[in-house]
Amino acid sequence: MRLRHIVAGAALAAAALCAAPAVASADDPEFPRNGVIPPGTYHVIRHPSNVIGSPLENCDLQVFVDGSSVVLVCPTFSRAGHQRPVGTDESYVTFDFVPIGLDLRDIDPRQGHWIGTMNVAGTPVAAPYPLAGVTLQRR
Repeated sequence: MRLRHIVAGAALAAAALCAAPAVASADDPEFPRNGVIPPGTYHVIRHPSNVIGSPLENCDLQVFVDGSSVVLVCPTFSRAGHQRPVGTDESYVTFDFVPIGLDLRDIDPRQGHWIGTMNVAGTPVAAPYPLAGVTLQRR
């Protein structure tokens, strides 16, 4: 009897693990979770856990319809760049001729809400949120 319970529990756990990726990757046709930041202008503000501040505060990240090109527009400078999706909810943004980029994750794609931190351009090596966290909100 005990063996049947163990086997049934293992089968149930295996079924749950097999179904989890299908549920997690279910796409909303209007807002697919493909890691690509949708076209638009996003205002950059300090993440709530960031205690230091960011040089990117009050800048705008403009994402173009090609799904790759971006421009960071700040009060004193602007920088062109590209985004590269890394997962279903993550994108690396790199800027031309700059070794620093952004590692961004979507929080609510319907509302245009993304959070992230600065990283070594195009890599998973990122600064912790208390030092360099940013929030993007679509305008």
